[in-house]
Formats: sequence, C-alpha cells, structure tokens
Amino acid sequence: MINERGYEAATFQAIAQRAGFSRPTMHYYFETKEQIYDELTREAHAVIVECIDAAKREQSLLKQLAAFVSAASRRDTSDGSVTRFIVASRLEQHRNPTLRGANSPVADAVDGFYRWLVDDGIRRGEIPDDIDADAVADMLSAMCWGMGFFASFAHRPDETQKIAKQLHLLLVGGLLDDASRTRPLTVGPACGWPGAEMN
Repeated sequence: MINERGYEAATFQAIAQRAGFSRPTMHYYFETKEQIYDELTREAHAVIVECIDAAKREQSLLKQLAAFVSAASRRDTSDGSVTRFIVASRLEQHRNPTLRGANSPVADAVDGFYRWLVDDGIRRGEIPDDIDADAVADMLSAMCWGMGFFASFAHRPDETQKIAKQLHLLLVGGLLDDASRTRPLTVGPACGWPGAEMN
C-alpha cells in the first residue's frame, strides 16, 4: 500500500484493509502509521545487511556486485514488494516533509556498502588508487538505485536482465572505443556533451 500510494497517501485504514485486518486489530499491533513504516524499514534494513554480508564474502568487485544483487533477488522472490519498499523509502526520504532529513538506515547501509566496495577494489588493485573514490562510490550507488527503481516499478524482467548485462560489460571494458581520447563529461547548464557543438 505504501509502495503504491506513497507514505503520505497511505492511510492507517487502507494499510489495515490491504493486510486483511480490521482497523482495531491493526491497532493492537501498531498505534500509528509511523510505527508500521518504522517496522517495514527495520525489515528492509535487515534484508540489505544480509545482501551486504553475502557480497563481502566474495573477492572481486564484479563478484561482490553480483552477490549483492543475487542475494536481494533471493530475499524478494514473491511479488517484489521488499525491493519496491527499499526504493520507495529512498524517494520518500526526499519528497515527504515528514521524513525529509530523518535518518535512513537502509540508504545509509547501501551507500556505505558502495564506499566499502570501492575501497576494497582499490586495496586489491582492481581500481586505480588515484581515483576519486567518493565519486565512484556515488556513481555505483546511483546506478544501484536507478536499476532498483526500474526493476521494481517498470515490471519488465526481460529488459532488466538486458540492462544488467550491458552494465556488466560497461564495468568490465568501458562503453566507448575511444574513451581514452575523450575528455571527461562536465555537467551543468552551460555545458554540452563532449564533442558537441554549442548552439
């Protein structure tokens, strides 16, 4: 219900009905909608921690990424509601005034994992040690949330698999044949794509 309507629009009554409980029965377990949301967040955080633990048992960056995603898939084999909640909670943290600025253990765990992933890759020599580690971690984290959103809400598993394959190829070998001769992309209102003419 929260995944479909968002935190603000999902009322206590609607959540109870979706769960198959009367409002009084739901109140026996939870006093407020906030308590329900907090419990869902704790459960989502536990899933993320398990996925991170699985990834940390691997010994290369690509295997760690694959283990993280595979563990998430195994924990959410039914209707994908756990993954959708994890992604939706990240969005709610920024768009909902009630939740904005609050600590997000799920988001913090994911972001922390990608920072560990990059540091571990540097330690093993998979990633150059002079790279901007924070920027690379943020890039991987952004890709994670984007892929999670697509997989959770687009409902097109075939396309998701194809995108995951292309992402793997991108990480292994790069996207552009002439990448070494291409200047870095800059982002801003006064900047165009590298090699493009400004109008």
